[in-house]
Amino acid sequence: MTMDGTIRSLRFESMQEPLDEEECFLMDPETWDWESMEEGVPVPNAGAILEIEFTRAEVARVEPIAHAEGLTLHEFVKRAALARVPDAVTR
Repeated sequence: MTMDGTIRSLRFESMQEPLDEEECFLMDPETWDWESMEEGVPVPNAGAILEIEFTRAEVARVEPIAHAEGLTLHEFVKRAALARVPDAVTR
C-alpha cells in the first residue's frame, strides 16, 4: 500500500532457491504476518562501510602521509579512491 492508500502489486519471489526448510518457510509470503506489517522509511543517501585489510607495513607507509595532510587514515583512503573515479561517475 502506498502513502496515499492505493494498493500496488509487488513481486515477492526470490531470485535464488532457498538453502534449507527454514529459509523456504521464511521466503514464503503465505507465512508472513501481513496484519502486523510495518512500512520502512528509506534513508536518503544511504552509504556502505567497507572493511579493507591492510598489513602493518602498509599502514606504516600510508598513515604518516594521511596525518601530514590532516586526515585520518580512513578519510585519506576514501579520498584517494574517489580521486581515481572519473568526474562523470556519480559519487
